[in-house]
Amino acid sequence: MDTHRLHRALAGLAAFCCAASASAASYPAKPVTLVVPFGAGGITDLVARATGKALAQQLGQPVIIENKPGAGGNIAAEYVKHAQPDGYTLMFTTMGVVAVNPHTMKVPFDSFRDFTYVSAVASTPHVVAVNPSVPAKTLADLVALAREKPESLSFGTAGVGSSPYQGMKIMEGSARVTFLHVPFKSGAESVANVVGNQVNLTFEAAPVVMPFAKSGKLRALALANPERIPGAPDLPSTAELGYPDLISGSISGVIGPAALPRDIVDTLNRAIQQALKDDQFKALLAGQGTATASSTPEEFRKAVAAEYERWARIMKSATLVKN
Repeated sequence: MDTHRLHRALAGLAAFCCAASASAASYPAKPVTLVVPFGAGGITDLVARATGKALAQQLGQPVIIENKPGAGGNIAAEYVKHAQPDGYTLMFTTMGVVAVNPHTMKVPFDSFRDFTYVSAVASTPHVVAVNPSVPAKTLADLVALAREKPESLSFGTAGVGSSPYQGMKIMEGSARVTFLHVPFKSGAESVANVVGNQVNLTFEAAPVVMPFAKSGKLRALALANPERIPGAPDLPSTAELGYPDLISGSISGVIGPAALPRDIVDTLNRAIQQALKDDQFKALLAGQGTATASSTPEEFRKAVAAEYERWARIMKSATLVKN
């Protein structure tokens, strides 16, 4: 390459870098879309909407929630994978989508090469609950019924990629029982079918289950957590009931497509951390039985990697049957 062409190439590279820097510095200049991998009304959707509202206040731009349910969250994940890495299309993911799906089904993405991790946001424990017609007053009763008649009791979830599905599979392994899985488009829909007695039980997030439990439309048996929570002080934890391995919850956070510029990642992470410090936002989540779970981008990626490896071990031990 001659000197003149070299100078032109360097000038072009400098112009590109300056444009990219200016773009990152002005981010966000328009509304941001936050894709939710499950239907409206479930815990992922509820927390995503609360997060989107708080994030919009920090960013100074609207955050639009777009539900893309289906295939256990894989449809939304593939959509975000192919989005422009400009920070305007993000995903409110759960551990189930990026850490578990790759072990339980064929997925159209690589959890680490195809996404940029921004921040963890929230952690919500699950509740084992049955329709009042089910003759189980306690978790021990439920386990005894399931052992007596395998797959005679049905449970609803938002699909194989949802955290409640994985929690139920942990329960099956821990208690050595089997249930019949009935998938729906969202956690809210699955719970509604348990309330309507089309399905026997659910293992959904506390904010989705507890309002029905308090009204008597569901019977909550246990909280899949090491300890009780303020939002449900009378509900025993699985640990205290003798199932210390039956710990399950919905850990959620924000990711974007691969190659998301670091300046934009940092802008988003700072905005999320500020939102998580807001007392009103924390109180809103706490009222739903959800705790904030802030992190750096690196910490969130490491947490996903740890869960990814944990499910690899679960699969190896044949707790789940690969689909």
